[in-house]
Amino acid sequence: MKQEELLKALIKELFSLNELHQEYQDKDTHYAIDSKKQGNTLAITITLKENKDKKEFEKWCEQLDDDIFNEVWEALSQEDNLHSLNEIYESDNYKQVINRFKLKTREIVNKRIKELQKIIN
Repeated sequence: MKQEELLKALIKELFSLNELHQEYQDKDTHYAIDSKKQGNTLAITITLKENKDKKEFEKWCEQLDDDIFNEVWEALSQEDNLHSLNEIYESDNYKQVINRFKLKTREIVNKRIKELQKIIN
């Protein structure tokens, strides 16, 4: 019943406006809501906008060898609290974590390459 009342109030409010553009963000979920009134018709469009940076980063991480991924997180956890890194990743400053993770990954992979080159030389 309460949802029905909220929906009625929302529709009444939207009909009182000629058009509306509003954006909402909750962590990684971002919505754009547009409504346009034409006569007795109200068109509402809700668009889900995903964080492309995070999606690409997470896809990049999936391609990493499990051992390398774990070594990177272990190294980062020695430098910082993983809980803090997670909080930063969930905030608007998420690029800091992405950049640090990629930098640490490069360091570890380069170290492994040098070690392997010693073996084959």
